[in-house]
Amino acid sequence: MNTLSSWEAQTVELISLIGEHIKESQIKLDSLIEERRSLEKALQTYRQWIGSTHAQEIKPKDFESKTLREILLLIAERNNKTVVVKDAVKLMKAAKVFGNPLHADSVVYSVLIRSPEFVKVGRGVYRMNGEQEREGKGIRKERIPGLKKAILELKAVNPDMTKQDVRDTLVKRRFDFKGKNPNKVVHILWVNLGYAKKDKKAQQSLFRHSG
Repeated sequence: MNTLSSWEAQTVELISLIGEHIKESQIKLDSLIEERRSLEKALQTYRQWIGSTHAQEIKPKDFESKTLREILLLIAERNNKTVVVKDAVKLMKAAKVFGNPLHADSVVYSVLIRSPEFVKVGRGVYRMNGEQEREGKGIRKERIPGLKKAILELKAVNPDMTKQDVRDTLVKRRFDFKGKNPNKVVHILWVNLGYAKKDKKAQQSLFRHSG
């Protein structure tokens, strides 16, 4: 009579144990799927019955003479600082904003991803990130105390410092960025202070001389 070796017996037991774990994991997975469906249904109900009552009405004419970024900012400002891509695209299509409506979704996602004013908070949902506030014609102002002064001082001491040099110096000095992305906030101020234009002119001049 053949009997299982110790190794075989342990392996059979391990296979059985893994099978039990698979069953438990499947039960948990089914539960999570059901919870997700419930949340999606609740979200849909909210948008239909509650969200629409809180959002300020937006009309197609409100989009006239505005860039896609400005339109998305307008939608967010009138919708509790939130942009639901599906709803935004629907509004923008109604206003005939897109030259080719077939690419509307990808265009809107591209603008939202590139715009520092927005941060992704869910699938197809973006919020204004609060790092800047609108002033005048869409101009943003950084709100980190002392950052502008620090950049100006560094450039005054060494005018040849690049944006990356300034950013690295501030990080090494442990400048308090208030938990925000140093690259983003330095870039925003760099542009607002006019250094980006100077960098471009310097590059063009260097290119001409090297040619």
